Amino acid sequence: MNKIEVFWQTYLNLEKEAIDLSKYIFFTDEVLEKQGNEQVSKPCESQLRTFSPYIADLLVRCCIQIEAISKELYYANGGQKEKSSKELYFDGDCLKLIDQKWQTHKKVVMVVAPFFNFTKKDNIYLKPLKEAHKRQGTYWERAYQAVKHDRYSCLCYGNVKAFIHALAALYLLNVYYRKPEWITTYQGIRDIDYSLGSSIFCVLPPEVSGTLWYDNSPINSDSPFVVQYQEESFKQIQMIQKQEDESLRNYLKEQPEFQEQDFQQLFLDLIQRKGKDLTGLDICKVLSKFRLNKKIPSFLPFEKKKSLLIQSEEWHGWIHLHNKHLSADELSEENIQKEIDSVANLWGIELMKRFHQAKWLNTALYLKNCRVFIKDCLDSVEI
Repeated sequence: MNKIEVFWQTYLNLEKEAIDLSKYIFFTDEVLEKQGNEQVSKPCESQLRTFSPYIADLLVRCCIQIEAISKELYYANGGQKEKSSKELYFDGDCLKLIDQKWQTHKKVVMVVAPFFNFTKKDNIYLKPLKEAHKRQGTYWERAYQAVKHDRYSCLCYGNVKAFIHALAALYLLNVYYRKPEWITTYQGIRDIDYSLGSSIFCVLPPEVSGTLWYDNSPINSDSPFVVQYQEESFKQIQMIQKQEDESLRNYLKEQPEFQEQDFQQLFLDLIQRKGKDLTGLDICKVLSKFRLNKKIPSFLPFEKKKSLLIQSEEWHGWIHLHNKHLSADELSEENIQKEIDSVANLWGIELMKRFHQAKWLNTALYLKNCRVFIKDCLDSVEI
């Protein structure tokens, strides 16, 4: 018998009962009232506060599962207390270790069931394990302890809201217990079904840095999942990038402008401004700007500058022509210098693209080489 699937099937049974319950209690946080000829939406908390002995039983059963699965995760991830110890607490020990390992207090569970009619962000985007490692640190745990120890006097705590929040916590713990992972394309990361089979909840897709193909660094976010390229694919991406960088560097080394004093000063100013953030594109733009201004010096009459600009290779560059720019008729004495610099900047991009053809993008975007998985926030945890 697969222990992981037993916990998941138990969760799904509780989820099914929640769905059945929503057939008889309208799960919503707003009501519509008719005012004249219009319908007006107003906040409504009464449905979430609806309680009954049955809902209290669902809450207790759900939290018993939370206790059980949190202890499984505790021992699976290095927990040191004896299983028989009376000093082992599911919140102060187990959920604390789980939070240290995965930062579960940050993780969002979304309510996506179409038959749950919530409109408020706080009822749709839940953080069910926030403060869960503290004694009665969450709404659902306070409700659970209340109805468990004094069912009659505290029956009102066995309500819809407490049950949904506890169910979301159990769902999230099951995600960590199952630890699913996928190999997909970069483009396909958001196409994964992050409900993992739930009809009520899903977790957020992983956040992906725009520099993943340069540093392959996963981002810890509100999602349990992170993304990294598989090692061999990332090495291939880096190899192509390195070849392109070397081609550009070799080209720049050969350019005579680097021997001219005026350009050397511009280059030094660029280094001081950019520092470690200096890129090949920055250098290409400065070089292009220097060249075009040299071809069209500022002391020339306006008509001559205009003629040289619109006849230049830079003016007819693909990027310039396919981006918003002034027409020849719109050029004036007041704006021509600004337009010369703008054209030069776009030509700098063209120059760089001759060497940075981004051949690595096919590997980075379209091959199945992205691993979506749950990554430990700490390599080791001491409790």
